[in-house]
Amino acid sequence: MNTLDIRRILIPTDFSETAELALEHAVKMARILDSEITLLHVVSTFAFRVNLPEVDVDEAQNTKLSGAIGAKLKRIAEEIKEKEGVKITTMITSGRIREEVVRIADELDIDMIILGTHGVSGLREFFMGSNAFRIVSEANCPVLSVQDSGHPVGFSSIVVPIDNSFHSREKLGISIKMARLYNATLHVCGLRSHDHNDDDINAKFRMKMKQVEDFLKEKDVNYTTTTLFCSNIAKSTMDYAAEKNADLIVIMNEQEINSTGFFMGPYAQQVVNHSKIPVLSIRPTTGLIDSVTPY
Repeated sequence: MNTLDIRRILIPTDFSETAELALEHAVKMARILDSEITLLHVVSTFAFRVNLPEVDVDEAQNTKLSGAIGAKLKRIAEEIKEKEGVKITTMITSGRIREEVVRIADELDIDMIILGTHGVSGLREFFMGSNAFRIVSEANCPVLSVQDSGHPVGFSSIVVPIDNSFHSREKLGISIKMARLYNATLHVCGLRSHDHNDDDINAKFRMKMKQVEDFLKEKDVNYTTTTLFCSNIAKSTMDYAAEKNADLIVIMNEQEINSTGFFMGPYAQQVVNHSKIPVLSIRPTTGLIDSVTPY
């Protein structure tokens, strides 16, 4: 059986309910794959302190805080080792949360980041983005983001949206491996814009979906396929996931960032920030992920 090559899992935690849920997902995955978990807490710092020397930072208080955090991380790790038999280490660092998570992931050669996200909306979402989405955007490994929900830990129904972008089908390889790992069914959803009436483009998309279906048959996994015409592909993806009672969505983080770095591509960002079920985000890298050959 072809399994995911996930040896090291990083869990950033702020001790919230969603962070606890992310850890539960990681423990389940680590048990199946015999992976190691690193539990990381980032003590957030504020950049303006560098330019405000009059602000007095109480080092003794910071040391006491770090000690309390370290003790809590250690208790969590020991409980997991004793109860689940999973190898888990802890780390504390300080800085900007998203920068530290990505740095530590690279430094430790992490294979997957699993994190909790609280969701954002309005100006904060579209101008600055959440820490979760910034990590998804910048991480060099897959990122599984989870929000608090009534779904059990684990996956039985996985939605894989396919659009007309070049990298869209790269997610198929890891989706198939996740389906095998959790004995899940894949629901592949072709997403087409209502505005696309070009016969040549539509014919190419039908060919793409046929290739996807042939690929899934070859890999011998349980799957369904459908094509939806929509005006908002993020909303349609989440609506389709709800229709299928899915517990995971797999996407490419195909964000477009302008020169300011503030505007993220709306599709990946909306799904990560608003999905009520976990989202696995894959960085586009043709050739590194087992996939259907792209056009």
